[in-house]
Amino acid sequence: MPTKTKLIERLAELELALEDVGWTRLWSDESEMEFSREGLGKIARLSRLMYLKNPLVNRGVNVKRNYVWGQGISIKAPDPDVDAVIQQFMNDRKNLVELTGHSAQTLKETDLECDGNVFLVLFTDKSKVKLRSIPFVQVMRVITNPEDAKDPWYYQREWQANGRGKKALYPAWTYNPKNKPATIDSVKVMWDSPVMHVKVGGFSDWKFGVSEVYASIDWARAYKEFLEDWATITRAYARFAWDVTVKGGTAAVAAVKSKFDAGDPSTTTKPSPAVASMAIMGEGNTLTPIRTAGATTTPEDGRRIMLMVSAALGLPETFFGDVSVGTLATATSLDRPTELNMIDRQMLWTSVFTDILNYVLLQAIKGNVLKGKADLEAEPDTLEQIKWKGSKFDDQVQIRFPEIIEGVKADNVKSIVEAAMTGLLDTETLARLLLTALGEQDVEQTLEDMRDEENPDAVEAWKKISSFMEKYYKVKI
Repeated sequence: MPTKTKLIERLAELELALEDVGWTRLWSDESEMEFSREGLGKIARLSRLMYLKNPLVNRGVNVKRNYVWGQGISIKAPDPDVDAVIQQFMNDRKNLVELTGHSAQTLKETDLECDGNVFLVLFTDKSKVKLRSIPFVQVMRVITNPEDAKDPWYYQREWQANGRGKKALYPAWTYNPKNKPATIDSVKVMWDSPVMHVKVGGFSDWKFGVSEVYASIDWARAYKEFLEDWATITRAYARFAWDVTVKGGTAAVAAVKSKFDAGDPSTTTKPSPAVASMAIMGEGNTLTPIRTAGATTTPEDGRRIMLMVSAALGLPETFFGDVSVGTLATATSLDRPTELNMIDRQMLWTSVFTDILNYVLLQAIKGNVLKGKADLEAEPDTLEQIKWKGSKFDDQVQIRFPEIIEGVKADNVKSIVEAAMTGLLDTETLARLLLTALGEQDVEQTLEDMRDEENPDAVEAWKKISSFMEKYYKVKI
């Protein structure tokens, strides 16, 4: 059988799996090599429900989210004019709610893991950029370059407003044609609101991402059902607590039942005496507890099922509550694959912020806010490129996440100091690295306070640090 036919059948099987919850198999209108848009939407909705309902899925999503965003992000530009533009964007109240605030960042990570897609709208007004977002459920179609399926041009949004259905096209943020039609097939094009699409899961040639929770859903549900079955068995064992053997036939059974004041006419009894009461039996009669030790089914038997959830979410089983399989090393550090998983996501968000801030600075340059700092280089059908005078973007904007693994602060500081002794680190970079290694949560604010010449305590502290570094490590800061 040809490989393509096999792949199509496998995708069909995965969509058929959705029928477990009463869904109908759905095919993509445009390609049989990708999930249909409606199927992706239902996967996203199920993933959200599992995140809210299933403890394993909830735990897995939250652990990754907290490792990626739990310590925040540092964004700073050395040039004061460039930094002023960036900080104005970062501190805008609506931008804080949408992405630049800590709470918004953690929520966006949850959206990305459960939906597989995040659509950020870069609304531009008088050289200032305002962030908005479009829910995944409303983006129904991605229209691409006819010559290049990986080059998105428009995102078709469909939603309800005031009881009426609405439809609009949002251009991709990288698409900037010379001719900008007001409408396409009678659908309005929102040229002032370009969209940046962040996607995970799936494949490079897919137009949409796929929920990262999707692979764990079946196993998380199976583990839940296993524990429910085990609880049922336990309740069944608990139905009978004592085993009474009586000699003498029906009359003897009735006599024992009367001693225990049983109201149940059957042979099963429900003792009424208080705890630790004494049972006095006649010769030949025995009263023994029913033993449940060594039952054939235990909660630990479901470990292999839980490991499948662990594998799907990319986290070790120690993160799901079973500390008995861990050690001190696993309690204070991460295994390498898990660490790289978190770093990979931080790098994704770093690239997202790089693109967003490039767009913010581009609009500021076009609005003459950063006049003389850079030139713009036009390219056909795409955004202009910023050509910084005497520098590059990495020199202009520094985007850093704190270390994933906290490690030993003394060792981290020692490593930074040894690097400083080479003379390759400037004062600002050295101070920032030291504060980060020491666990400072708001590095930029602390640096700003230390630079405050009107604050005698800050000035004195800076002098002491400088004197210490120069005396013991021959490093001037």
